[in-house]
Amino acid sequence: MKIRQAFVLSMASPEVEDLVRDLSQIGLDISSSQPSIKELASDDGNWSESLFVIDSAYDSTPSGRAAIRLAANSGGCLLNGTTSTSEVLDELRRTGGVSEDTRRRLAASALFRCIEADARDLAALQGDGIRAQYLVNAFEKVQDLRYGENWHQRAALYRRPGGLGLHQAAKLNGKAMSYNNVVDAEAVLEMLVDLSEYDGVPDRRPLSVIVKHTNPCGVAYGDTLEEAYRHAFATDPKSAFGGVFGFNRRVDVATARAIGDSFIEVLLAPGYEPEALEMLTSGKPNRRILDIGDLLQKKEKIFEGCGSRCIFGGILLQDYDTGDIKEWKVVTRRAPSDAENRALRFAWKVTKYVKSNALVYTTDSRTIGIGTGQVSRVDAAKFGAEKALEHGLDTRGTVAATDSFFPFRDGLDQAFKAGATAVVHPGGSIRDQEVIDAADEHGMAMIFTGMRHFRH
Repeated sequence: MKIRQAFVLSMASPEVEDLVRDLSQIGLDISSSQPSIKELASDDGNWSESLFVIDSAYDSTPSGRAAIRLAANSGGCLLNGTTSTSEVLDELRRTGGVSEDTRRRLAASALFRCIEADARDLAALQGDGIRAQYLVNAFEKVQDLRYGENWHQRAALYRRPGGLGLHQAAKLNGKAMSYNNVVDAEAVLEMLVDLSEYDGVPDRRPLSVIVKHTNPCGVAYGDTLEEAYRHAFATDPKSAFGGVFGFNRRVDVATARAIGDSFIEVLLAPGYEPEALEMLTSGKPNRRILDIGDLLQKKEKIFEGCGSRCIFGGILLQDYDTGDIKEWKVVTRRAPSDAENRALRFAWKVTKYVKSNALVYTTDSRTIGIGTGQVSRVDAAKFGAEKALEHGLDTRGTVAATDSFFPFRDGLDQAFKAGATAVVHPGGSIRDQEVIDAADEHGMAMIFTGMRHFRH
């Protein structure tokens, strides 16, 4: 469809001046007048032959948004400095007009910016997230994903304007990401961020996290990144096959050599030594390598807002589980030693990310056995010990953490049977005293945190 005239809908700005100059060079007539809201709303104007120039700040005012909406719905062509102007200018040069597909795309982009501004205004009036009575969110597509949770499902990744996350990570190697890849990589990122501090104090030890189907199958600190990786991988090398691996610092050659030919779906870290990157990608065209830059230093921004889950006909919102402990209360006759306390804090962090019901066995720096996703707590205690035994690890002398209280003493008895010397959990059961008595009977130390960490 031909374009016969152009109007400037916004105040002067460098980007508008550049667009006007480019349009004039094409030979397009630039009107010296600006159509009013009333004129744009009228059925008399043939706006489908018009091009409207706007700047990226024009949608910040209600009157500007009103003009943009009317222009977009009139069939006209909207152009600003944030869209693919060169593509539109080329089309104008070649055809003297702009196709229907291009018009629709540009109109959708302009309307999205208006909705984004409306959402900000609405949040300013009533608060956002869970406090809000009315919820409007604007999300922009980043990319189509390879497929969804299963091959027959379509999927795409969208970003929240101003939000930080994996959509900003640079992909240095590998196939396109799938839905599962993103979900698992998100779980790794969340753990890397959370395990990089305790009570607001940074923990700068090298850290390795391995996740499969959103469950950690190995987490470890080390004196070196290579040691952290080897200890994390040793927790459950069978489950690590096809997992997502993450590190809290630049991957070096020693770590890349240790990873070797391990089958990895996604690897993420805040950078890679050039030789290490060459080793990780050589002969591995499908291995996805992500550089997450400085995301690990932006915890508050990453956890801004709240988490969500779609349900039929609606959406669930909740605060992110950024809490750690409400209290650190010794409830047994024996208090944990300093070494046990350090191990319990680590175990408590890890169990937060294991599907419920969860129970983990750890030292102060590495996971030994992870009992994931059981429908009874005693089975989680058994499963974690069995996984450790399967892979040649010894749960004797470890500590245990579980995401909720022990409803009966059997889970605590199982942890003692596995060799745990201390245990941490929220407390809150009507049988707490029975469980405390069992811990005293076994000579175990027990901590109540007052905070639950279910994960569904």
